[in-house]
Amino acid sequence: MKNKQTKKRVFNILFFLIFAIVTIYIIFRNNDINKIMANIKGSHKEFLFGAVLCMFIYLLAESFNVYRLLKTLNDKVSIWQTLKYSFIGFFFSSITPSSTGGQPMQLYFMSKDKISISHGALALLVQLLSFQFITLVLALIGFGAEYDLLIHHIGNIKYLMFLGIGVNLVIQTFLIIMIFSKNLGKKLINFATKILRKFKYKKVDNFQKKALEQLEDYHECAYYLKKHKLLLIQIILVTLIQMSAYHAVPYFVYKAFGLSGSSIWTFILLQAVLYISVASLPLPGAMGASEGSFMIIFKMLFPVAFLSSAMILSRGISFYLYVIISALVIVGFMLIDKLKVKN
Repeated sequence: MKNKQTKKRVFNILFFLIFAIVTIYIIFRNNDINKIMANIKGSHKEFLFGAVLCMFIYLLAESFNVYRLLKTLNDKVSIWQTLKYSFIGFFFSSITPSSTGGQPMQLYFMSKDKISISHGALALLVQLLSFQFITLVLALIGFGAEYDLLIHHIGNIKYLMFLGIGVNLVIQTFLIIMIFSKNLGKKLINFATKILRKFKYKKVDNFQKKALEQLEDYHECAYYLKKHKLLLIQIILVTLIQMSAYHAVPYFVYKAFGLSGSSIWTFILLQAVLYISVASLPLPGAMGASEGSFMIIFKMLFPVAFLSSAMILSRGISFYLYVIISALVIVGFMLIDKLKVKN
């Protein structure tokens, strides 16, 4: 079983690397590399540092939420531990399709730190609920505030945007039903099981068993949220800061090129729409789709001469740079753990 999981992780990393190389090749093939490098060289580095800091705030905010949740469950945990879980989640979400690998790996490392699976799963579930809620709210506000731009100036990308918003609405509705209505949750699971049986899905019984177990976890989450309503509000507010910092990265790149005229809120809301449009695609880190969508959505804000450079810096900082940093952090923690065992 362990060998199978290791092979799967190696496959995900190799697939990610191949996809990243192809994406980078396509980007540079269609652009003037010398011009891009000249733009980057001439940028104001203090604003690029601000973009890098935004990404650290993004990870730190998640770690703070998980820390608060685990402390409420009486687990002995430090903010540095939960920051480690944030880096782990970011890395494995980035290299797996639709970000499916992040939470399982976070739970694995939590269990290694003697945190119970049930407490870890509950903390991550509450964080996920808050994350999905804020992601959807910011995207809907962005859609409303920038309606004319998004409908009339981005071409066929708007259909991807509608798909992303629709998928996230379904996910959010599903989470709310599963958490706050156990009976309706069972009916949904039984309905899904019947459909799978009609299609002669071989693992239908296993699906039903796991889904019902998950429902119990959601029910426990509902009980927890009812007991800690103030904490839930605090978690949502911190998640708002988290996602605002993440979506602000293109704005700091914009300022790094000495540009002005558009507010930080315009960038945050447009990036929120971009994020929700590509997040549900079965691609590691939404590679390819994120870069292409950036070029279309932000062409109204960046001059043509800076657009490609802006996309490379924005994605480079908010994704590729932190994938590398996260990998190094994970390796560092693993080496520290090995030294502790030897001593």
